[in-house]
Amino acid sequence: MFYAKIFYMIRKRDKHLFDKKTFPFPIDLVYLWIDGSSREFNEIKNKYLRAAGRKENRFTDAIGGSIYRDNDELKYSLRSVERNAPWINHIYIVTGFGQVPKWLDTNNPRVTIVPQESILPPDASPIFNSCAIEASLANIPGLAEHFILANDDMFFNAPTPPDYFFDCAGRAKFRYNYRKNGHLAGNTKSIHQFHLINAAHEIERAFGVKMYNYKASHGIDPYIKSSIVACLANPILAQSINETRYRRFRDVTDVHRLVFNLYDVVHGRARLIRCHGRHVGHNIILDFIYNLIHYRSIRDSGFYCVDAVESDLAHINARVVCINDSVDNTDEIREHNWSFFESKFPDKSEFEKKDK
Repeated sequence: MFYAKIFYMIRKRDKHLFDKKTFPFPIDLVYLWIDGSSREFNEIKNKYLRAAGRKENRFTDAIGGSIYRDNDELKYSLRSVERNAPWINHIYIVTGFGQVPKWLDTNNPRVTIVPQESILPPDASPIFNSCAIEASLANIPGLAEHFILANDDMFFNAPTPPDYFFDCAGRAKFRYNYRKNGHLAGNTKSIHQFHLINAAHEIERAFGVKMYNYKASHGIDPYIKSSIVACLANPILAQSINETRYRRFRDVTDVHRLVFNLYDVVHGRARLIRCHGRHVGHNIILDFIYNLIHYRSIRDSGFYCVDAVESDLAHINARVVCINDSVDNTDEIREHNWSFFESKFPDKSEFEKKDK
């Protein structure tokens, strides 16, 4: 009862921020989306994989099918926008290979399809590397100075005001998980881990600041367009970030978009907010104690899981959640997640075709 009252007071406090006229600047939303089940997409991808000698790769998260698999998450994510983040100014969906979601109403004035080749260097396409695309987002025509970035498996799980991402002074709220021993203590079989290390290494090279302990929380992150432009213009940072923009497939030398968050921290354009992920399904007593100790942080931290049912997501009040389609996900897990989407966001949004 006590926690329910606190939750109600927080939502009441934030209610006025849902009015676009109240917040001092517009905030756009950018999605990265691709339909990996497309035969044409897979033919092109496999052609370039063979040419690059990348058929076999020791990094399971570099070219795995789950990276591109489409389970209609984007449709439900947009439903969550309409319900829980109606203040979003404009939505850009970055895609490639001529793909557009079949159910999407492309006549909706709030949505723009952005072909990835239109923001990448002219001679870089085709690209199958999300790091390359993320490093090119500032080239989206008309993109607002302040924007948030989401993968299609991320959702607004509860009412989320704009000041969850930016303060009224325009500073990004960088939510991070602190790693005591830095990224090097992580999973060395994950190419993603190397990307994070590279981002921190570039910041150390450019500004002499060690930030290896900061990892962006797995959720929807805020960015400032002019900061990305400044990073690409920095004489030390430019080379490694631009090289990333040309890499067709993910590589251990890629620089993660975390570099833009850290750049903002170094330059006072971001507020550091430490996150604690809610513990679920480990030990009932220990989970309860941990979640109670870190209640205030957990309340506004993103929540990450691969199985919506097993994680008891229906009872989680996190504002932002990511339901990741892991390479190890079974058909049963995907069915669990689809059931959650349908129960949580059953109504069509304004972004869907009316006859579908």
